[in-house]
Amino acid sequence: DITTHPDFANQPYIYMSYNKALPDNKQAIAVARGRWDGSNIQGTEDIFVGEVGTTNGVRLLFGADDMLYVGVYVTTDSPEPNFHTDTQKGKLLRLTPEGKIPQDNPFVGREGFLPEIYSYGHRTPTGITLNKQTGEIWETEMGPNGGDEVNRVRRGGNFGWPLVSLGISYGGAWQSERFQMEGTINPVAFWMPGISPSSLVFYDGDEFPQWQGDLFISGMQVGQIPGTGLLQRIKFNADGNEIRRESLLTDLRQRIRDVKMGPDGRLYLLTDEDDGLVMRIESVK
Repeated sequence: DITTHPDFANQPYIYMSYNKALPDNKQAIAVARGRWDGSNIQGTEDIFVGEVGTTNGVRLLFGADDMLYVGVYVTTDSPEPNFHTDTQKGKLLRLTPEGKIPQDNPFVGREGFLPEIYSYGHRTPTGITLNKQTGEIWETEMGPNGGDEVNRVRRGGNFGWPLVSLGISYGGAWQSERFQMEGTINPVAFWMPGISPSSLVFYDGDEFPQWQGDLFISGMQVGQIPGTGLLQRIKFNADGNEIRRESLLTDLRQRIRDVKMGPDGRLYLLTDEDDGLVMRIESVK
């Protein structure tokens, strides 16, 4: 992923996540940053390197508190006796802009928890975004085979994976024995069959007044069927409950990897194809 410092005008840093090669043919996630000089990125260096074995699709977001949130995949679908709070896998991490651990993180000083953890029980944080109206962080996750989710992230929250899921395993049985469990947080929206959600953003521009406050989710395929990528729009009520859902751009038949809000109030999409596209959605004048 890629993002910029929240005070980019005065601190023009660009942040990038990637899979870092380590000795002995191992790897880990990493976050690097470099300073933008107007034409090039200068002085790029790692500010955070994850634990050995972390990998894949790391999303980055600066929250309303100007802290850097890092979503980390878990690499197993097997039910476990606990949620492994001593690992970064399946977690949302919270770091300073310099890659350090903030002392006000929810688990600092708590035995059995890594201090960088902000929330846990995630499977695959494929997208994280900020709801600017509320300051909340929202996140998308792929389930194993269906059971894809949208979550409102809460400080110190447990989101249930792998003991709670609305999806089925790739072998055909239900992933978990239950859909809800005391002490875990339910998703605010889900898909069955899944849409392979890959990113999300709240619309807050002027180009489409009727979409103000709606959530847009990019999807790469429906139910493992090729050529079924789409963009979905979900409208929520004032309490954060879903009241309407619409599928868009299904006729493109392309995997949509990313959706972003542009400074011009339009939506920008990136497709994940051999001949990929950057698309701009604007109103018909």
